[in-house]
Amino acid sequence: MFRKIASLSVALIVAGSVMIATPADAATKISNGVACKKTGQTSKTSLGTYKCGRNPLSTSKKLVWLSIECIEAANGAVKSASTATATAAQFKAQIPVIDLGIAAENANKVEIQAKLEDSKVRLELAKAKLAAATEGTKKTYTSAVASWTSAIRAYESNIRRIDVAVKKLEAAKLVAINKPAELAANVADSRETAKLICTTGL
Repeated sequence: MFRKIASLSVALIVAGSVMIATPADAATKISNGVACKKTGQTSKTSLGTYKCGRNPLSTSKKLVWLSIECIEAANGAVKSASTATATAAQFKAQIPVIDLGIAAENANKVEIQAKLEDSKVRLELAKAKLAAATEGTKKTYTSAVASWTSAIRAYESNIRRIDVAVKKLEAAKLVAINKPAELAANVADSRETAKLICTTGL
C-alpha cells in the first residue's frame, strides 16, 4: 500500500513538474529579432505591438518579430536613403548648368562694361562740345549729354543686376556642392536611429 502511494506521489510530482516546465519552455518572449513563422502576423505584448516580417535594414530573408515603431523607423530610413540618392543626383546635375549661367552672366558683364566705358568717353566729349557750342548747337549737345548720361545709368544698373545674379548662382552652386554630403549625414542619422529602435530584444 505504501509503495503504491509512494509511486503515485512520485508520478504526480513528475507530472506536475512537466506541466509547469512545458509552458515556460514553450512560451517564446516576443521582441525585436525573435524568429517568427508567418509574414504579417501580429502580436500584442506589454511592450507594444509586434509584426512578423523581414527587417528592412537587413539583407537577411529571415522572418522575425519587429515592433511597429521599429518597422516605421526602418521603412523611413530606407525611404530616406532612396530619396537622398535621387536628390543628390539632381543637385550634382545642377552644377554644370549653374556654371554655364555664371559664365554667361560674366561674359555679358564684360560686354556691358565695355559699352559703359565707351559711353563715359562719349559723354565727356559731348560735355566738352556743349561747353564750346554756340546757341544754335547747344540744344543738340545738351540732348547728347542727356542721352549718354541715361545710357551710363542703364549700363551701371545692368552690371549691378549681373553682380546680384552671379552671387545668387554662386550661392546655389555652393548648396549643390554641399547638399549630397548633408543628405548622406541625414541618412546615416536616420539609419542609426532606426537600428537603435530595432535593437534585438526590445
